[in-house]
Amino acid sequence: MRINKESLRKYKILLPACACNTGSFAAEELAKYIKKMTGITLPVVKENPDSFPVFTFEKSFDKEIRFDGYKITCKGENIVFSATMPRGILHSVYAFLEANGCCWAWMGEKNEVVPQKDFLDVTEGITNPALEFRGECIFSICKENTEEIRVILDFLAKNRFNMLMTSTRRTIKRPGGWIVNWVDVEEELLPELQKRDMILNISEHSGRWFFPKSLFEEHPEWFAMNKDGERFSTGQICYGNDEAVEYLKNAYVAYAKEHPEVKILGTWPEDGYGFCQCEKCKGGGVVLKAVNKIAKALYEVRPDLLVEYLSYTKETSDVPPDILPEKNIITLVANTGVAKEWKRKSDLVGAKGVYRLHYHITDNTAERANLPLRTELTRIDCKETLDLGLRGIVPFYIGTDTWFRSNFNTYFLGKFCWDPTLDSNRILKEMCEKYFPAATEEMFALFNALVELPRVNQFIPPPWKLWQYWPTLEKDYDGEEYEKITAAMQNAYSLLEKARTKCGESVDERHFISAEKFIEFQENMFESWHCRALAVKAFRKNDAQTVRKHIADAARLEEKMKNAVQGQDEKKYGVCGAWIDYEFFIYWRVQLDKQLVEMRTEENKLPFVDMNPEVELFLPAMLNN
Repeated sequence: MRINKESLRKYKILLPACACNTGSFAAEELAKYIKKMTGITLPVVKENPDSFPVFTFEKSFDKEIRFDGYKITCKGENIVFSATMPRGILHSVYAFLEANGCCWAWMGEKNEVVPQKDFLDVTEGITNPALEFRGECIFSICKENTEEIRVILDFLAKNRFNMLMTSTRRTIKRPGGWIVNWVDVEEELLPELQKRDMILNISEHSGRWFFPKSLFEEHPEWFAMNKDGERFSTGQICYGNDEAVEYLKNAYVAYAKEHPEVKILGTWPEDGYGFCQCEKCKGGGVVLKAVNKIAKALYEVRPDLLVEYLSYTKETSDVPPDILPEKNIITLVANTGVAKEWKRKSDLVGAKGVYRLHYHITDNTAERANLPLRTELTRIDCKETLDLGLRGIVPFYIGTDTWFRSNFNTYFLGKFCWDPTLDSNRILKEMCEKYFPAATEEMFALFNALVELPRVNQFIPPPWKLWQYWPTLEKDYDGEEYEKITAAMQNAYSLLEKARTKCGESVDERHFISAEKFIEFQENMFESWHCRALAVKAFRKNDAQTVRKHIADAARLEEKMKNAVQGQDEKKYGVCGAWIDYEFFIYWRVQLDKQLVEMRTEENKLPFVDMNPEVELFLPAMLNN
């Protein structure tokens, strides 16, 4: 059905008297974007005595609608958006707007595409998501970041995500580490979730909120024991201690009673370290046993609540053969290799199933502050998640300053969570048509080039031995291989300039600057490793002066990348961010550079550690020599 402008002027948006907060918001969004597209203001009314044609919302009992899917139908001239739950209505509105040319591939009003239209098309039918749970776990969440998170939540809803995973107050693992404090922002941000009917999942590493370190003074036996038999407060609780688990259980129960807005409550241990080595904790499944006790107690006070068990490190990922989860437990797997077995156990008792935590879609930590753009790989991830019978997928979104990379990948994730059979190139082409109509082919080629752009393996450097013992260094970062890399960079720059020239002033220059900075960051990183490869060659010849020259060149490039990652002016382009983790991993590279410059060998090697005060001074010192 097509509604031209003349006909559109007769319409109203009929909001049923029983409509909830989300229905009212859906009506506001529909009116807002119709006006942006056509210039016509449609009144939002709660009754229609004059029988004008309307856009209206209905609760549906159609069994063909699954999860938060929706149905759009034409009844005469009336357009009806229906769903079984409120957010399904909002999804249907955004889908209708998107089908008429709107696009939200990057967050914020300045980055949205809203075309000028002389008519609106209505496509009837039912649309269901393939994956029920579709969310993000965002870092940082704090007072200083409130407005940015508000914009991200709006972006997620427009792309039909339905969950925010966060932490009450996350333990900061290292000085200057990521902050996630939902308790500091809930008053301002909870209404943003509620009007979008988004699921609030309080999980992540919230352990110290429910089991504070201050307990250690009076009850050291409640905390983990190391291999030397000493108790310490910086790791996990002692899950084998009944009193400790009782305290933890009561803390969760009290929180659940006070926070009915929380729909999923996670019982995550601390982040991957310091598990108890006492005799009671050495047996398999000790964490699941404790979580089962917590889940039982939570069911008594909140039978609607999903209790989340995290399958993460070996202590929680190994599936205990003789323990089943409680019926109100949903299992979150970080390793899909154990997903089938956890699902089998969940199905045996009629529990709440399994869904997936993902590290490589929007997580600059896992990707060492160098997140790639992903299209087809994200589709494969979603298809794998569906094929495993999992309920959904939630990536870490770390950090918010790398929004250009993360938004791009989230846009594709949203599409494939609803339908993993979609063609990734077609989605990219349609996105380019909307954002870059004057240079669609050139931008399509450019984004494909950026997706395929070579990236330095950020899981290097390896532990000791030194560079000269690393057989792949010279092959990967010098000679023929390095020439291929530089050619790929030059091709990306060439495609960028073609698109830039063709678009002229019709496209905001920021989009091109972001792409340019993306290429430049990869180029600088590869060049820094190329310098190290040359230094290793000089090391083999015992040429200390040449080693020093090449490492000084590497230091200049590291300084350039550090400034790009840390700089405030860079943040508006959303490419070079996640400084906290970049700083963490730069230590590894610079320490090995330092040992190389000092011509260290197996006989006089230095310790290899994450943090070393000497190294903080090394990079600037290299630049001054």
